[in-house]
Amino acid sequence: MRSSAQIFWGLLLALVFVLLPARAGAAEIQRWGLRDGDGEPWGLVLFPQPDPADAPGWRLRLTARTPATAPDHREPLQLDDSLGHLWQLDNRSAELVAPGESALPLQTAQFDLEGLQPRPTAVLPLHLKLVLADGEAELLLGPDQVAALSSLPAAPSHQS
Repeated sequence: MRSSAQIFWGLLLALVFVLLPARAGAAEIQRWGLRDGDGEPWGLVLFPQPDPADAPGWRLRLTARTPATAPDHREPLQLDDSLGHLWQLDNRSAELVAPGESALPLQTAQFDLEGLQPRPTAVLPLHLKLVLADGEAELLLGPDQVAALSSLPAAPSHQS
């Protein structure tokens, strides 16, 4: 007959084997729906840059779900927390189109997460300020998004 301790450790080991692959895959691409301070809907995506023509690393992509909203593709994304930490992410919207194309997607902007150093704490909300063609949008990231940003692994490299 097995002891309670053997059963416990066996179940714990089985749980680890079940959860580890799911968690590793979840870090690949993560998506959320958000609303800005005016109640306008946005999409947020975190992903590793897959194109070997571009610098490797993690990207944050924001997509306005309102047709009239257009991010300024020349401006960085600003993030701050309630402790006064400030981050600025370089705009990488040019990666959204093939080389030589000049028309960037009107409602989407992409940013390099390399500038998110040191990583923010997972327990404080993050405030995002995005410059638009006709003003700015402010978004507040909640616990799920902040936890994902604070726990991003090292920048992935491109496979050759």
